[in-house]
Amino acid sequence: MYAIAFEFETEEQMRLVADQLWNKHGITGEFEMHQTGSGRFRLHIYSEKQIKDSVLEKLPGKNVQVRGNFGVAVPKEALSEDN
Repeated sequence: MYAIAFEFETEEQMRLVADQLWNKHGITGEFEMHQTGSGRFRLHIYSEKQIKDSVLEKLPGKNVQVRGNFGVAVPKEALSEDN
């Protein structure tokens, strides 16, 4: 699985890019969309196949680092040896 993320100024821009990737370019996998704490909109793409650089270069938005999302963080209390 390949992972990439983009940030956008508006939700509409984010959704248009997701639709374009899915419908026009046939990118399949998981698409995760959310608003960041700074008010921007982030699209995480976990693609089943690598997306061509020529496609990625044409997308509006800012390419950002993908954060891992594999599991849940253990609360600090659970790490204490006193428990």
